[in-house]
Amino acid sequence: MAALAAPAERQPTVTILRNGLIYSPPAVAATALVMIDDWISYVGNDAGARAVASGAPEVDLNGRLVTPAFVDAHLHVIQTGQLIAGMDLHTCGSRDEVLTMVSSYASRHRGRRILVGQGWDERNWPNPSPPTRAELDRAASGVAVYLARVDVHSAVVSTALQDELPAITTAEGYRADGLLTRHAHHLARQRMDRLFSDAERRADARTALLQAASLGVGAVHELGGPHLGPVEDLIRVREVADELGIGLVSYWGELASSEALEKARAVGAAGLAGDLCIDGSIGSHTAALFEPYRDQVATGSGRGVRYLTDDEISGHIIDCTRAGVRAGFHCIGDEAVAAAVGGFRRAVPVVGLEALRRCRHRLEHIEMAAEADFAALAEYGVTASLQPAFDAFWGGPGELYEQRLGPARAAQM
Repeated sequence: MAALAAPAERQPTVTILRNGLIYSPPAVAATALVMIDDWISYVGNDAGARAVASGAPEVDLNGRLVTPAFVDAHLHVIQTGQLIAGMDLHTCGSRDEVLTMVSSYASRHRGRRILVGQGWDERNWPNPSPPTRAELDRAASGVAVYLARVDVHSAVVSTALQDELPAITTAEGYRADGLLTRHAHHLARQRMDRLFSDAERRADARTALLQAASLGVGAVHELGGPHLGPVEDLIRVREVADELGIGLVSYWGELASSEALEKARAVGAAGLAGDLCIDGSIGSHTAALFEPYRDQVATGSGRGVRYLTDDEISGHIIDCTRAGVRAGFHCIGDEAVAAAVGGFRRAVPVVGLEALRRCRHRLEHIEMAAEADFAALAEYGVTASLQPAFDAFWGGPGELYEQRLGPARAAQM
């Protein structure tokens, strides 16, 4: 009997990408690369690529930029998917345009339990007031509606949604006309998520991650927390990301305790970090400031709001450091950033500088950090998760930051 022939060894696929702009610092500007299967074997000029891979198929990039995949360091995956599937209000130039979009969307999506939108910005509207609860009721024919402001730190809601969340009527930041800020808004985001099924939440995660991948994002940092949705969302996002082959680092934004630490470990979170909010946002007048908001439309004291005390901040850092996990906070205003820096400073004599540095704790946004804050954060080994797009949207002359803070403070950002 003749011996069976050994199976032919698979030949690798070699491809040349040429006539592009290859991001390859610190090398001289490159125009081509050679791929062997999924590996890059050469970066350089077109002639060099052809020399090392003679005869390989070529892809003409026509001057396109080739970079490593991007990492989105601050994402709420399921909430982003809900927005993509919902109403994009960024282009609305008046409250009437918002209400028209709600009415049109509601008529096209009959049977939905809740309608979600994001992006309204009242600053340049003829009447700079968001839609009221009664107006949303009429536009949506009584369906539950949640419309977040562009910064997602305040929202307007309809009566049907408010009826699902009776506790918000006594929460700080509630207004009878349907505008929610502060704790009322956090509570609404947390509780309204029960109006979405498991299948819907997974579908929203898939929608957001596919959109990220289409934009060249190869990995995301998912920032969950009790005010955003259930901890099970981190499992949903991880399973969808694994299925799609997208990298994922997740965080659970809850103050440290034995229960919170166990919860984070159970869902594979890298730490108790992310959007654990010390304060809110500049656009919603809830970022915590040392000096009042310039435009005098602020809530409460006129200096924003602190959601965490100094003891809670330092205690969280100490407990996370002792557990060997990453701590972190959302902090935007100068008073909030200073509170975070103070928390790290108070943690040093308790856990030691080296233990603190090993954990690579992180801060989200830190838009109004003082010069001295940067030196301290570098000393403590803190990672800054920044969003330069905020400056592109709101940092220009006469834009949001100048309106809320004045030119001098805005320039320091």
